Amino acid sequence: MGAQSQAGNGSEYLLELNDLRTYFTSDEGTARAVDGVSYAIEPGQTLGVVGESGSGKSVAALSVMGLIPSPPGEVVGGEIIFKGENLLAKSPGEMRRIRGNEIAMIFQEPMTALNPVYTVGDQIMETVMLHRGIERPAARAHAIHMLERVGIPAPEQRVDEYPHQLSGGMRQRVMIAIAMSCDPSLLIADEPTTALDVTIQAQILDLMAELQREAGMGVMLITHDLAVVAQVAQRVAVMYAGKVVEYAAVEELFEEPAHPYSTGLFRSLPDLAGPNERLQTIPGMVPPATRFPSGCRFHPRCPIATERCRQEEPLLLPLAGAQTGRTLACHHREEAAAL
Repeated sequence: MGAQSQAGNGSEYLLELNDLRTYFTSDEGTARAVDGVSYAIEPGQTLGVVGESGSGKSVAALSVMGLIPSPPGEVVGGEIIFKGENLLAKSPGEMRRIRGNEIAMIFQEPMTALNPVYTVGDQIMETVMLHRGIERPAARAHAIHMLERVGIPAPEQRVDEYPHQLSGGMRQRVMIAIAMSCDPSLLIADEPTTALDVTIQAQILDLMAELQREAGMGVMLITHDLAVVAQVAQRVAVMYAGKVVEYAAVEELFEEPAHPYSTGLFRSLPDLAGPNERLQTIPGMVPPATRFPSGCRFHPRCPIATERCRQEEPLLLPLAGAQTGRTLACHHREEAAAL
């Protein structure tokens, strides 16, 4: 199913993934890390992509960026439509011009994403000099402006410092400064607040929301933290074992999750389970991408699975009565709603 029908309106999308499939070859067989994923982002919109580790969230994002290591990885099918053009048809040179300029990414661990032997200023300057063709003095002035823009104090001093001289929160702000330095149309944020304490998390999310409003950019927010999604996203794609199992407006999902996996995620979190509800865990683990089960991939962990679930893979189909293009991949919609 294409993202057009999922989003439920005829507006122009900034990004569409249509039946995207990204596989990796290993000694254990073919890992179907992303296996038929479709979703869309409108300009100025934030899409939250949630699910446990191993669900394919980050691989889908790296596919958009053209950063899948080959070998062993390869995008084997589907489309990645950005501003009406299929990125999979672009040459490596064309993707280098798009990456960091029109599409930027914030990685989850700034200490490994930042180069320890270059100053933070040099790392911002490199991006703008490459994509904007400006000279070093102008690039330095832009780097200082970007550090100021992301709320780093004394930017004229910090521009000449190295990553190890900055706190975790400041390093994450530098990552955002690098990503935003060319005013991208799409920002992909992969677990941008995971390594930060709660106070700094809130500051970083507020900063991203402010920059998004200023630039009108679309944001793909990859996270396992549903509370973060509730705070910043308009739509949510719930991923499990390489597939989207539920796709909904954030209000609908939080009011009444429809897929058994979505329900399990909510019940396992203290902030979202409800004051009088006992926390529950989802039994088992996400299966390895080389050994996905037949039928519905969630069936070994699902409390309402039947023989049909074990044999027949459910399609991602519109949910009856939904007004906003909500889709669900489950054979037992009524039973799931009663969980």
